[in-house]
Amino acid sequence: MLRKDYLLSMMEEMTSAVASVLGLRRENKHVEALKQLDDLLNKQFRLRSDLLRRLPPEQIIELFRLGPGIEVDKLQQVARILEEEAAIYLETDRTDEGIRILIKSLHLYLYSDVNGATRDIQVLPERIACIVNLVQEYELPADTSKLLVVYYEREDRLDEAADVWFGLSWEQPELLPDAEAFYTQLLDKTDAELQRGGLSRREVTEGLVEITQLHGRK
Repeated sequence: MLRKDYLLSMMEEMTSAVASVLGLRRENKHVEALKQLDDLLNKQFRLRSDLLRRLPPEQIIELFRLGPGIEVDKLQQVARILEEEAAIYLETDRTDEGIRILIKSLHLYLYSDVNGATRDIQVLPERIACIVNLVQEYELPADTSKLLVVYYEREDRLDEAADVWFGLSWEQPELLPDAEAFYTQLLDKTDAELQRGGLSRREVTEGLVEITQLHGRK
């Protein structure tokens, strides 16, 4: 009960803060909006935006380690604050910084989700889909892409998981064996399972052939 009340309070505060920041953005008060996000980050987690901008996502995750586990519901709140901050940078033509922060936010959302975060706090699938759409033209770090694969598999979106692995196999040759293993595992699924995941057996076979040939060339 205490955890439920805490999560509800956290969700309500975040919702109110995001609405306030949106209002400031509409008035082109971007400096004030960034300050409000920084104040929220400090109030809830005793962290500062400038620190999170410097740290890689793996180190941010470690800040939320409690015993053997990670406080993933807090982590997804941080991801939302970073997402809102990135939106401000994008609106003020600081595109490179905005995209970098968005990708970091995506990593934290994905990590939170695949590790059991409460999905309805931030409606995680919607947040993840939104960022994936915004960064689709950019190359994701390998660790973020691997989390995205796990997420797509959990969602039974095998076609999208396969696309991520295929892209990784081209971009990072050292990951070719992992991509090959993924496609090989897909062939162990039934036709019905593949179809439910958006794939045909022919597509999997052809993809595996291409990756195997690429592996041989590398």
